[in-house]
Amino acid sequence: MKTLVDVVNLNADASCLSSNWWLKMLNGGKSSYFYKWLKSYVDLQKKISLGLTGATISDIAGFNPEAIDLINKNRDVFEIILRPYAHDIALLRSKEGFELNLTAGIKTIQKEFDYYTPYFLPPEFMLTNEQVKILSEYKIEGTFINAGRFKKEIKERLPEEPYIVKGIFGSELKCIPFESPLTQLYLRSIHYYTAKEWNEYFVKQQNDSCFYMWRDGESSFFLPDGNERERTWLKKESKEIERKFLSEQEESVNYKLNRYLKEKHYHHYPVHSFMAWMRESRMLGYIMNVQEFERRLTTLNKEEMSIWMLLINSDILSAVEKDSPEITILKNAKDTEEIKHVIWRCERGMEGEEWLNILRYGIQNKTVKAYLEKSTSKQVAKYTNRLDYLSTIL
Repeated sequence: MKTLVDVVNLNADASCLSSNWWLKMLNGGKSSYFYKWLKSYVDLQKKISLGLTGATISDIAGFNPEAIDLINKNRDVFEIILRPYAHDIALLRSKEGFELNLTAGIKTIQKEFDYYTPYFLPPEFMLTNEQVKILSEYKIEGTFINAGRFKKEIKERLPEEPYIVKGIFGSELKCIPFESPLTQLYLRSIHYYTAKEWNEYFVKQQNDSCFYMWRDGESSFFLPDGNERERTWLKKESKEIERKFLSEQEESVNYKLNRYLKEKHYHHYPVHSFMAWMRESRMLGYIMNVQEFERRLTTLNKEEMSIWMLLINSDILSAVEKDSPEITILKNAKDTEEIKHVIWRCERGMEGEEWLNILRYGIQNKTVKAYLEKSTSKQVAKYTNRLDYLSTIL
């Protein structure tokens, strides 16, 4: 029997997830696309560790509270792990900015679920040594790292089993490395309505240690017939794979800590490349303007702080700087024809620019107020809901 901990990042601001499609997914209560996505895990009793950003939770609570109820009623299927409010770029954050985003995420999770496993899934696998210290001060027990997101030399120096990662001033966190190949095997499974290569990977592994997997929960949302693709993968998953929560593996994690850490290994969290988010520096001015507000974050009122948190989403940069992925998938479950499928980046850069100007003008400005009141834009509906939500927790 192989043990799997399936850690799912769910970010409603993903660079390919348009506000129109996301809110459409939430519309309809128990008959909604999103509710049905969650329901597959309940129906098939497939455990997952959900890493929902606070912004994502705000959207679900505002537009599909039935999904919140479903998660809360099925704690034997859904584990909640810690996320910040905004899916931001931690390398850009000041201490004050990081803490504001972290505490808003904690309060959102506590408000809707009243529990979480105290492991922090960092957006984009970016974490500074100062932030390791901050997390430890907030009684966070651990974090995660994904070697597949780093260049070759760093990848070769990252531990392959749970270890202690160190931060500044002697701070420490437990750190769990993800099994990088599993992400691609999952994607191939939903692209081709299969679990064959997924199951074979586990059969080939000689040891019976736990396998920790990371993936983007939005992945199937970008595909035609996405829910059926994901449900097919879950149904075809081998019965020899036992899914467990991260919290259920805590004893195993404690047992392995630092048993084999060598001098060549990274003892601190390595600095992630920023290249993909600044490929052509098209968003350099935006970053500088957002940081200008961050420098005086402690002087902003709660409403301004809330707007600032709408601006720090990493996918505002991704949507502008990264190309749209082009993949090959099966046309449908009954057809062997392969087709090219483009997952288009949405215009999140414009959304960021608009809210940056709202922060500049002030939300009570006549022009801004009239625009927000009259707008039928889904992105405005999404963000005004978040502002209302943040006003209840900040």
